[in-house]
Amino acid sequence: MSRRVRDMLATADPARGVEVGPGDVAALLERAGTDVTSYAPVAPARSRSSLLVPVGAFALVLVATAAVAALRPSAAGPTLGTPAGPPEPTAVPAPCLATVADRLRAAPYDEQAGRYEYLRVAAPSGSMVEMPGHAGRFASVRYPGETERWLAADGSGRLRVIRGEPEYQDAESAAFFAAHPELESRPGTETTELGPGDMELTALPAADPEALARALYQPRENGPSQVLVNVADLNRQWILDAAHRVAVLRLLAATDGVACRGEQTDPTGRTGVVVSADRGRGPRPSPGDHGREYLLVEPETGELLAAGSRADQTGAVDWSTRYLDRARTDVLG
Repeated sequence: MSRRVRDMLATADPARGVEVGPGDVAALLERAGTDVTSYAPVAPARSRSSLLVPVGAFALVLVATAAVAALRPSAAGPTLGTPAGPPEPTAVPAPCLATVADRLRAAPYDEQAGRYEYLRVAAPSGSMVEMPGHAGRFASVRYPGETERWLAADGSGRLRVIRGEPEYQDAESAAFFAAHPELESRPGTETTELGPGDMELTALPAADPEALARALYQPRENGPSQVLVNVADLNRQWILDAAHRVAVLRLLAATDGVACRGEQTDPTGRTGVVVSADRGRGPRPSPGDHGREYLLVEPETGELLAAGSRADQTGAVDWSTRYLDRARTDVLG
C-alpha cells in the first residue's frame, strides 16, 4: 500500500486518535477471524439491531430519550452496571408457549374501540459519552422513566414523557456530567402534541407465524435472541390483537434456541412465563457466555408484560422495560 493511500485512509478513519490498549488489536483480529457476533457482555440498547424501530418522538423517548451530543461519539463503551451470569434454572423448550396460545383469553382492550391506541411503558433512557483525556473511558447516565402515548392511525395524538432523576454509572461519570450539564437531560414531565404524520410506525406484519418470522428474525445472523429483541420493539409500537398475540407465541415456540424458564413476577407484581434466548447463537456461534434476552408473557392473555437482558445468580431478571397499560380510546389523557 502506498503512503498516499495510507494517508487518505488515515484521514477518513473515524477512530483515529483513539487509544488502543496493549494486545487489544491482536485479540480483536483473532476473534474477528472466527466470529461475526458481538463480544460485549451486554448489548447496548441503542446498538441492538431491529427491523421494527419506531421513528419520531416515541422512538426518541423509548430508545434514547436522553440522547445528547457526545464530545467524541462512539457506539462502543461500557453499559450501566455489570450483569451477573445467566440464571441457572433448567430451560425447557419454548413450545410451552404453544399451550398459552391454545388457551388464549381476551385481553381487556380486545373488545374496545376508539380513535387512539394508548400505550404506557416504563423504560430507562440514557446516554454515554467518551471522556476526552481518559484513555477511552466513558461516562454513563441513565434516567428511569415512563412514556404514555396516544396515537391515531394518521400519526396524530399525544406523547407524554416522565423522566426520573439521573443515575450515574460511577463517581467519575457523575463528576463528568456535573462539569458538562449541557449533555444531560432534565428530570420532569414533557408533553408533545402530535399532528398527522408526526409519527410513523412500521407496518404491522400479518397475524401469521411465518410472516412474523420474516419480519422479526432479522438480522438472521444475530440468532434467536434477535427475535426476542424485535418482539419487544413490536410491542413498543402496536397494541397486538388476539390473532397477533397467538402468532407471536407460536413464532417463539417454534424458534430454535428460545426456551421457557418457568414463571417470575415483575416489579409491579404481575406474574408471567419467562422466555429466554442466549446471545451469540447465530449461524456462527460465539464462544463463551454473552448473556441472554428475556421476555415475560402473561399466561392467560399472551400479552407481553416486560423485557430484560440481565439476571442475577438466582435467575431473577431485571425487567428494565415494562408494558404497563394498553387501551383503545377516543380521549386524549
